[in-house]
Amino acid sequence: MPIIATAGHVDHGKSALVQALTGTDPDRWAEEKERGLTIDLGFAWTTLKGTSVGFVDVPGHERFIKNMLAGVGAVDCALLVVAADSGWMPQTEEHATVLNLLDTPRGVIAVTRSDLVDRETVELATLEILEEVEGTVMSDWPVVAVSSVTGEGLEELRGHLAGQIDVDREFHEPTRMWIDRSFSIRGAGLVVTGSLARGSIRVGDEVEVLPEGTICRVRGLHRHEESVDRVRAGERAAVNLVTDGSPDISRGNLLVTPSSVGTTQRFTAMMQPARSFTEIPKRGAFHLHI
Repeated sequence: MPIIATAGHVDHGKSALVQALTGTDPDRWAEEKERGLTIDLGFAWTTLKGTSVGFVDVPGHERFIKNMLAGVGAVDCALLVVAADSGWMPQTEEHATVLNLLDTPRGVIAVTRSDLVDRETVELATLEILEEVEGTVMSDWPVVAVSSVTGEGLEELRGHLAGQIDVDREFHEPTRMWIDRSFSIRGAGLVVTGSLARGSIRVGDEVEVLPEGTICRVRGLHRHEESVDRVRAGERAAVNLVTDGSPDISRGNLLVTPSSVGTTQRFTAMMQPARSFTEIPKRGAFHLHI
């Protein structure tokens, strides 16, 4: 099942668009609904041209960029959202930079809130977007004007998204799943969720959680809130784990086939500043996203 992740400035209509496409409100927390602001990752799913597709809705506010990164790291397609009545904004630039640095292979750009402006404004917003993405991985992505309120452009958007998600997956490779949520359920115990990047997981399998190296057994699997015996690469999964004791497993840990991945505390990297920076600062604290 291909995974599509949203991206874009805060309050440009990402969650409303996901709800219009899927019928599911991706905002899960009461605080998100009270504030009208996505804080953490949201999830939804639908069918596009006969293919089951999962959506990861990411926050647009600059304070939650780490949550955004957790959502877009292992996706097949990005949905970059730009509001027609606001245009290209600071977090649009930030999220577009992330997508470019991650070399996101496929995507579509949605010009939202087209019902709030006239056609000329939509055309101007589209021209601005095309100028901003020139020279990036997004330069040849389709651009579609849509309205989550009136439904204008949604079918065209669905068609473009369907055309971007024809992805071949290797199911026989060792398992790789970056964990983006971890929580406990009464009577079941520890549950972790994520998008399976490689391989497959079956009920009863042993898996390893890195970097701690904790060995766990898979007690149960859920996909789209339904119990299943197996999940495969390209699908979102909730994995119920049996562990010894109470290991500290959280977002950012990696679920793998045991002994298939080594760990290290050193690596060599090429550093390239994003286009909004002239150079990498020589002082300061930095977060590393892998």
